[in-house]
Amino acid sequence: MDDPAKQVPPAYIPAPDPAPAPAYQGGYVPPQGGYMPPQGGYVPSQGGYMPPQTGYAPAPQQYPGAPQQQSSTNVVVVQQQPTTAVNTTYVHHTSGDHYFTLSIVLSFICFFCGSWWALLCTIPAIFFSLNAKAAEERGDVAATQSNTNISLGLNIAGIVSYAVCWVIIVIAVVIDVVVVGDV
Repeated sequence: MDDPAKQVPPAYIPAPDPAPAPAYQGGYVPPQGGYMPPQGGYVPSQGGYMPPQTGYAPAPQQYPGAPQQQSSTNVVVVQQQPTTAVNTTYVHHTSGDHYFTLSIVLSFICFFCGSWWALLCTIPAIFFSLNAKAAEERGDVAATQSNTNISLGLNIAGIVSYAVCWVIIVIAVVIDVVVVGDV
């Protein structure tokens, strides 16, 4: 009898009936006695499982020879069709500058400050900017991107040549002052 699987579980011993409550005297009376199991659930007993009482009458049984009762259940199934969402996207491209303003400003700076060889880069940059604008109006994306990139490259070359020009001028002045000594 040492094996727990072979041991018989002890029988349920219900709690003793609680003592009757004293007469109501106007105050709160706490419940007397021990734990009271909930009503309507599983109540262990000597005989085994008892199904909970639901309060409904048992289902009627059909006897042989009794008239057949027909019951019909109408079921209406309503299924809503999925709605189709139509997304319409309007793309409005604003005409870009394509570095046209940068080309014009650099051209004026190079012209008035004496670095005229930088104009060899900035003036073609103006034309490529205008070509990019025309390609954008036609809807040619590849030509627009190509002409815009060429315009930017020419503007950068104009800035670099302008800076190189001024570095050469400053070096020439410094050498003239140091070597010759005349200011």
